[in-house]
Amino acid sequence: MHRRSYFTVAAIVALAGAVLLAPANAHDGHNKTETASFDPYAPKKVSPETAMAIGFTTAEVDFGEVEDILRLTGIVRPVPDRVHAVAPRFAGIIRSMQVQLGDTVRTGDMLAEIESPDLAKNLVELRRAEAAFQKLLAEVKQSESDVLALEIAVPATGKNADLAEAESLRLEAGGEAVSANLLGQRRSEAIRQRADAALKAIALDQARVNVDSLRAQLQSTERLVGAIKSLLPSNDISTERASESGAPGMVKFYSPINGIVVSRNGMIGQGVEAGSAMLVISDLTNVQIEGEVPESLITRLTAAKNALVRIRNSNDAALIGEGTIRFISPVIDASKRTAHVIIDAVNAKSTMRQGQFVELAVVLDKNQTAVVIPISAVVKEGPLEFVLIKDGDYFKKHDIATGTRNDLVVEVKQGLAPGDVVVVGGAFSLSQLRGIVPDTASSADAPAQPADTQGHKH
Repeated sequence: MHRRSYFTVAAIVALAGAVLLAPANAHDGHNKTETASFDPYAPKKVSPETAMAIGFTTAEVDFGEVEDILRLTGIVRPVPDRVHAVAPRFAGIIRSMQVQLGDTVRTGDMLAEIESPDLAKNLVELRRAEAAFQKLLAEVKQSESDVLALEIAVPATGKNADLAEAESLRLEAGGEAVSANLLGQRRSEAIRQRADAALKAIALDQARVNVDSLRAQLQSTERLVGAIKSLLPSNDISTERASESGAPGMVKFYSPINGIVVSRNGMIGQGVEAGSAMLVISDLTNVQIEGEVPESLITRLTAAKNALVRIRNSNDAALIGEGTIRFISPVIDASKRTAHVIIDAVNAKSTMRQGQFVELAVVLDKNQTAVVIPISAVVKEGPLEFVLIKDGDYFKKHDIATGTRNDLVVEVKQGLAPGDVVVVGGAFSLSQLRGIVPDTASSADAPAQPADTQGHKH
């Protein structure tokens, strides 16, 4: 019985380890064979193992939209109004810290508590000022009452003096016999009444002066109370509040916004200066990206006001968000010859981090009737570009001419038509594998097979 020979042709690919092509099987007798070829245009066949290793996927060519884009770079920054520093108004000692670096907080959450001797001193001064205010307020009210009483008494006293003088004159001019003693009494009464009226008028003037003075003191004390209160923690729960119990110098701090603790500078028992930030909280659900546009491209960018901007991770080009252009600076940097650009972006999924370097694709224009393929399907070979197109069970190298491209798709001007199926995942890796020449036994151009050295007969 003749021995049978079995042999396998394999291609080795450097892609995360050795990846094998589907084996080319030799068959008994005159069966057809597939042999590996170094011809770059030879068709390639993908085994399931190879497909898994290279992330192999295909897509059908179709009409689609291609955009004219402008590529920029930028850095993710927080929106200035969405960053808050938690800082005391008075120097003190940190007694508690309720949050750690990286904690998520919501408006009204308690953050920290400090004890401040300066605050306690100001609270004492406030109480004194408030007491003085209340005392002056009472004195003003008493003085105002005195003025009202005198304003009633002065006219009455004057009227009594007029009556007494009139009675005295009548007795002097009358023909009746009036004793000198009675006449003297009437004259003395008239003089006393007139003097009393004059004194009451003077007292009224003085009372009015006193009222004005007390009102001025009251206003001054009220302003002092207001000034001290303005320095003290408010009752607004979104900032800080003086503790309602315990030492008078205790102050509790609350989160003013929803956000993340991005800085924690204090420790329990540590002193903190007035105005020095213990915590910084950032709301990064919305961010702004700051970039620079070359002077030569400013006109194109300005014409696309509010243009859509796709934001990609600079490390792996993964799409991490979208935004719109909000501001293009009217000032050109004298040394870099660029204009500052600010892009607003929503960051609800926290895919962008403060300080992150990102790539930007600004969409300037769109062509909606182009033949397009994913940009990952195009393989470059020097100045040339090609794709791997499906032909039955094989994939063949196919040169193309490309046009406009963006960060997603590329326009194909020549070489493909809608309906063609091309490799879009693992295209470059597949292009590096050896091709296969099928049906070599029946091909006129196939090289002669070597003699069977094992004595196999047909």
